[in-house]
Amino acid sequence: MSTIDSRREQMFPTLAPREIDRIRRFGRIRRYAADEALFTTGEIAPGMYVLIKGAVRVVRRDPLGHSAPIVEHGPGEFVAEVGQLSGQPAFVDVHAISEVEALLIPPENLRALMIEEPELGERIMHALILRRVALIEAGTGGPVLIGPESSPDVVRLQGFLARNAYPHQLLDPAKDDDAAKLVQQYAPDPADLPLAVCPKGTVLKNPSEAELARALGMVPIDETDRTYDVAIVGAGPAGLSTAVYAASEGLSVIVLDARAFGGQAGASARIENYLGFPAGISGQALTGRAYVQAQKFGARMLIPASVSRIDPNETSATLHLEDSRRVKAATVVVATGARYRRLNVPNHADFEGRGVWYWASPIEARLCRNEEIVLVGGGNSAGQAAVFLRNFAEKIWMLVRGPAAGDVRSGSVKRVGAAIGEGAVVGAELHVVLANGRASFAREARSSRERGVAKLPETTNSP
Repeated sequence: MSTIDSRREQMFPTLAPREIDRIRRFGRIRRYAADEALFTTGEIAPGMYVLIKGAVRVVRRDPLGHSAPIVEHGPGEFVAEVGQLSGQPAFVDVHAISEVEALLIPPENLRALMIEEPELGERIMHALILRRVALIEAGTGGPVLIGPESSPDVVRLQGFLARNAYPHQLLDPAKDDDAAKLVQQYAPDPADLPLAVCPKGTVLKNPSEAELARALGMVPIDETDRTYDVAIVGAGPAGLSTAVYAASEGLSVIVLDARAFGGQAGASARIENYLGFPAGISGQALTGRAYVQAQKFGARMLIPASVSRIDPNETSATLHLEDSRRVKAATVVVATGARYRRLNVPNHADFEGRGVWYWASPIEARLCRNEEIVLVGGGNSAGQAAVFLRNFAEKIWMLVRGPAAGDVRSGSVKRVGAAIGEGAVVGAELHVVLANGRASFAREARSSRERGVAKLPETTNSP
């Protein structure tokens, strides 16, 4: 059951007349004739509309020309999703069904409403977040990626969009006629795949993450002469928490990250040792809340954006971005985290993104379906990945490269032993040979469930 079906009342609450009166000071009255557009997919949305008279229809429309109604709103309901907190492009078309009178609340005033009217703000914020979740589930309003679902570049772009909570669709030209026609027209050379068809009609050939972000309007051009109080490089948990604390104190804040918000934590399928979540929470959900919370307090997000160098001076620092833009700030907080450890084996880099992964999201899980896979590591991340991937993979080998006896990491292996069966292997070195487009693994090691020796069979499956 989709979010829009299971949580409709929370997604589409109706404000009472007295509640609308309380928030009138945050907006201005706008009037629209029948059939006039309030939102257009791919165009910057002016803010949140609270309907006072009349009705509007919300329609999903993809770049290939397909459309379908989502919902109709009447008096007391509001038109927006979480992107309107920061002036992002709209993911839906909204047209007046009849003559409409509405209260338009621009992004900066919407953020002020959230803080100054906390009870109403909580209800509205909850609805905005659920609406974005529903848009992601349906792939509404974002780009259409066209290419084989197992293609490394398809996975790369899907991962980029998914980790930034950006709606999108994937069409395989081998299964979809519209996709096949576009491939024939725009990408006769397989090297041009995947195609990314953007909401405004732009067609990109195997774009980089930065090129796709620019085409989607994800990285707006900021005021070049503005000096922020705080610039934060890195949007992982440390960077996002810094943004929340600084922005909530009234400081002007900008957050930059080269790829996506959330960092390594955001890529975790499940986090069970984070304070305040006894039942556990996915990394995407946890860091997504922090991402929205920082924007609620006015923090500006510039993602993706890579910082190439920092030039300090007496009163501020200048951050030079790889796309030649510059950001000035009185204080710079560097929260770039750590790099992933890599196996010291031949040809390893050739397989990154092509069978070797550093996180286990639903995208990678899809590629592991009915496959025999190897997880290297025995810490929390490996344990969480094993439990998550057991629903997809046929068999999981979990390898810890050092002695497990007396090692605290062995607790993670034991915890998942029952979940993944006899494939939890500890106390072994890992010998990996990557060559000719294939990966083979062979090693004897002790099973976590048996005291004897379990032989890890040779396989030609990619890890």
